[in-house]
Amino acid sequence: MKELIDLFWVKYGQLKKAVGQVDEQAINLLDREVESLLESIFQRQAANAVEIQMQFLVALELLRRESQDASCVLRHAENLQKVVERHIIPNQVGNLSADEMEQSVAPVLSAVDPVAGAALDVSLLEKLSDRVSVIAPDYRFVFTNEQNASAFNRKPSDLLGRHIGEFVGLHRFVQGFKEKLDRCFAGEISDYTYADQMAGRTVVIRSRISPYYGSNSVLIGALIVMEELPDRRQSSAA
Repeated sequence: MKELIDLFWVKYGQLKKAVGQVDEQAINLLDREVESLLESIFQRQAANAVEIQMQFLVALELLRRESQDASCVLRHAENLQKVVERHIIPNQVGNLSADEMEQSVAPVLSAVDPVAGAALDVSLLEKLSDRVSVIAPDYRFVFTNEQNASAFNRKPSDLLGRHIGEFVGLHRFVQGFKEKLDRCFAGEISDYTYADQMAGRTVVIRSRISPYYGSNSVLIGALIVMEELPDRRQSSAA
């Protein structure tokens, strides 16, 4: 696995260089090689806990590097989900023993945690009655309560580690949410209001976005509190 991943990063670096030089022949060749290597990495069954972690870290690093490209974000999030479903979800752990799974989960969660040593106050967050989530600086969920997950017809565990664009819509993420989140990571508090379709009806969602800090005063991410507002357009039309 290590040799395969090392080769991937070499080819990935060569591809980015070719793109910068606008070398179309090299781009076409390297793009095929990079895609083939990436497919091999995520189709391969990990033999041990270390290889599981390697697969996780490749997906997370690609999410970070290509966060500006919505289509790439979706693809890399799908690769990350494949690793989770293959090795972490109960009853789908392949041939790994309980000891190996315990060894694999700890380093992976440490890598996913946005700031080493910064802890979420989950008990406090779960007391809030609104839809609540915490988004890391790489735009992934590190916390969501039941109310927010239910709005997406998911369980909280389904959202953890996933990119917010998958759930609010990649277009809405690129056109609005991303800017608000980036400002939040820089220390600003803001609101973002948008209309959405839920259960066949139009709802207006107001998102209050504010920095969320750990007990050590280090930024963990953005705290998003969502509430449904009356659709005034329907009232005026009536």
